[in-house]
Amino acid sequence: MSQITFTPKQLTYLRDWFKQQSKQYVEAVMEDEFEADEDNFGNLCGRMFNVDGFKEGEISNMETNRRESIGEKKKKRKTKDPNAPKRPKSAYMCWLWSDEGVKKVKEENMKEIDGKIVDIEHKKAVGEASKIWNNQMTEQDKIPWVEESNLSKQNYEKLMKDYNPNKKTEIETEEELIECPDGYEIKKGMYLTGYAKIKDGKSDKTKYDSLQEAIDNTIEKQHEDIGGIVFDGTSYTIRKSGNPRESTKNETLFLKK
Repeated sequence: MSQITFTPKQLTYLRDWFKQQSKQYVEAVMEDEFEADEDNFGNLCGRMFNVDGFKEGEISNMETNRRESIGEKKKKRKTKDPNAPKRPKSAYMCWLWSDEGVKKVKEENMKEIDGKIVDIEHKKAVGEASKIWNNQMTEQDKIPWVEESNLSKQNYEKLMKDYNPNKKTEIETEEELIECPDGYEIKKGMYLTGYAKIKDGKSDKTKYDSLQEAIDNTIEKQHEDIGGIVFDGTSYTIRKSGNPRESTKNETLFLKK
């Protein structure tokens, strides 16, 4: 690696930057939620110490070698095509958001407090519904929802064959194609530390290719204490509950309600 010469102003900026990032690093490590294993340390270092946010340009020899940017590269983006076919839901998601899923759980668990009828918390209702799907419903019970899911997939594939995206618009980034699923809220530029655990107590560090795949696995593997799903630009990981943090890697958090 070749040596690079910095101006006094640049060195001052770098010293302040490293000081700030080091402080955030120590705070993250000292938290009870932080799992001190190789992957977590690697991910934390990747988030804390990188060149994200630094401006990229060229050095001009004019005006006593004053550094001036000749144009910052910008990512080409476009708004999502409202006419694009909606992605199909899994059998579980079809059931979960039907009248037989979360809605029914809430109706059956209403409580009267101070003369007012109060619903069960949404997060608890989703949790109770997942238990019903996994532990109480038989494969026979799930058939109508499997059929509904398969039908929606067939319809989606048919619509995609006839769908012509607007060629005049600029290239979309993958992040902009993502729809926030029911039961979650999207928080761009945020993430959660630590991975959710499965039944055997092990942390699930699996990197899923799609958001739907990650959501489906939260049900199949019956994760404990799920806080949300984090998208790092290439893959999705299931994270445990905690306080959302600001990401320096432009991650997107799908926070479970």
